Amino acid sequence: MPSTFKGPSNEANVTEPAAGDGRVQSRIFVGIAAFFALTATLYWFTSYEDAGTTMLVLSAGLGGLAGGYLWVHDRRGAAAGAEHPGDGGGGGQASEEYLPHASVWPLGIGAGAFLLFNGLILGIWFLVPGVILVGVALVGYCAQSRRRD
Repeated sequence: MPSTFKGPSNEANVTEPAAGDGRVQSRIFVGIAAFFALTATLYWFTSYEDAGTTMLVLSAGLGGLAGGYLWVHDRRGAAAGAEHPGDGGGGGQASEEYLPHASVWPLGIGAGAFLLFNGLILGIWFLVPGVILVGVALVGYCAQSRRRD
């Protein structure tokens, strides 16, 4: 049975992006941030509704945060000598990165933040345990991340 695929059959022609190449990803997230910022502006001037505008602004901020992180991370990798695949050069040195092991501490931080922010609305009986839980979880997470196994 003949193949209907007309492209090249050599898999050596397939190029994959390098692990440290964050230019495309940072541009995508910055584009998302710009889209949500424009949408928030248009939404505010057409509806004057606070909650939806706030959520759109926060979405723009989140996209900008991720895009900014990826941009800074990519610039740091370029400054350390890592080359991008589209630059025409050979492979550079990849920077060593450290990510902590799986941990329960982020769950504690999230639960504490939930209690803390609800405490700002509902009362001190949620606020105090939230502050304590966030503090303990942050100390535990920082202590765990300093121990590299």
